[in-house]
Amino acid sequence: MNINKASIVQAEIEIGDGLPDIRLTSKCLEALKQAGFEVIWEKDLAKDSPVPWYLPLDKNHFSLSSFRLTAVGRFITKNMVKLLEYIRLAPKGSQRVSNFLEKAAEGLVDGGRREIFTPMYFFLARKPE
Repeated sequence: MNINKASIVQAEIEIGDGLPDIRLTSKCLEALKQAGFEVIWEKDLAKDSPVPWYLPLDKNHFSLSSFRLTAVGRFITKNMVKLLEYIRLAPKGSQRVSNFLEKAAEGLVDGGRREIFTPMYFFLARKPE
């Protein structure tokens, strides 16, 4: 995998979703252990999911319930926000925020496809007495 592309995807996710630096799951487990926690259970539930977690954000996936997230729906939304900002019904900067969120969604989908990001990683840990 191209490290530069992975860094771009990571930045899109972090910035667009307001996340601090995201870490590899192995680094999270290592930090837990270094802090004195015992990891009882950990798993990425996305690996066993029959439907990819990012599917609702994928603009190439058509669904009537998520039409606004398709390529056509995003095009309409983008232009609607642009118009509303132009006629001052939406505050200045709305188009910029919309683009920002669009990039975040693209980063999440790309990160999910490449298996470099998951929102479905869970762990159970305890601090021994």
